[in-house]
Amino acid sequence: MSAFDQDMSTLVECYSNTDIPDLTDSSFDAHRSFDDQVLIFGVATRCGIHMPILRQYLLDNVKNSAQNNMARESLTELFWFLFSQKAWEKIDWLLRTADIRGLPDHIADLCFLAFYRMQKKRLMSGKGILNFKRDADFVREHLVDVWPNAGMRHEAYNAMLLHATGSTNEARRIFSALDGTVFIEPFAGISSVLMNPDVAACPGSPSLEIIPCQAKHVTLLSLDRSYFEKYAFLAARRYAQTNPSNGLHFHCVGFDPRETIASWGLSLAIGVTIDREDLHALSSRQQRGYFAGARFLHLSRYVDLYQAVFVADVDGHVSRDIALMVEEHQDADIVMTTKVLDPAREIMRLPWEAVSAGSLLVRATAGGAKFARQLGKYLYTVVQNGKALGRPIWYADQTALFYCWYDASSDVRFATFTKVAFVQRGSWQLFEGERERLQFLATD
Repeated sequence: MSAFDQDMSTLVECYSNTDIPDLTDSSFDAHRSFDDQVLIFGVATRCGIHMPILRQYLLDNVKNSAQNNMARESLTELFWFLFSQKAWEKIDWLLRTADIRGLPDHIADLCFLAFYRMQKKRLMSGKGILNFKRDADFVREHLVDVWPNAGMRHEAYNAMLLHATGSTNEARRIFSALDGTVFIEPFAGISSVLMNPDVAACPGSPSLEIIPCQAKHVTLLSLDRSYFEKYAFLAARRYAQTNPSNGLHFHCVGFDPRETIASWGLSLAIGVTIDREDLHALSSRQQRGYFAGARFLHLSRYVDLYQAVFVADVDGHVSRDIALMVEEHQDADIVMTTKVLDPAREIMRLPWEAVSAGSLLVRATAGGAKFARQLGKYLYTVVQNGKALGRPIWYADQTALFYCWYDASSDVRFATFTKVAFVQRGSWQLFEGERERLQFLATD
């Protein structure tokens, strides 16, 4: 087969895609070699075409066919295909058995990610630190042997392990110094690790037009037009059932949703913000990071308007009444979905995944307002770094939540939810996520 683009940005765009495919192709040519089959799948994904029979063939035959003599191009594509299927054990098997010398540095990211994802039981329990360190050292030594010149990447892996095993400050120092290296998207949060925000306060936002609703408690969602069109009505319809006496507030980046919202005919208090922030200096993936982070970047504005703000994602359901949750947590300023408050944990999740950005309650107390302002300062700096330096903004909201919690003074009170407050469904595998999320949202 002819060569095709395997630049990292192309592979990220191709294999991080969770949208419904443009076309499904069920053809399969059994006479082709395994190498060719991998490339056929890669060519199809670049065109938005899903080949489900070929996908299953590749998954079933990795260990039979992925020999040491695979072509460099096919082996690179195979690693990214396995990443798209979350086939962590198979990636780990390739790392240990295949001849991977000479593959691009970003394959090391996939290998380290596979090791980390395979630690699910330890990460969930927070126990087993000695075995975690032992297994991590084996993987890191192997990666150094295969990619001896990928110094920044090895520093990043070391920092991740330092963080996971409790050396939060040292890990943060290393992360914040890793300027310029582009990591795969699950590690993109590295670029939003700051030692301290660079501004005394988040500047005012003349680009915002805020129209609040007449409710004391609201759920806040930030999104672009495409996510609004896909998910907003379904989310609002369910919210009207679970939270009929509370409000919903859409922070809309780059568009005015009011006419569409009026057409829904829902008996629900809905506020809107039209965010006209100039994003032309950001790439499309940076813009997606801004869309997600805008709710936290401007959170202090909403804490001034409402008595309590529940921050959520638009592609899920708020499962409980917000006013009831506020009553349950009168002794807290901030209520989070996280395990960082458990002092008995030996192992901690990475900064950009330790605190859920899709399930956070902020009360309009002095402590809640202080935390919201700190989040705004942190994320303002991240966005400016994105515009000026081209750094990723993906996962910045979750990174900011972790470090703003970590840096919080004693006068901010934190708690975790007594019951599940927010529910999402949907696979993150290639071509599956959007379909499953839409099905979940549409089910009453």
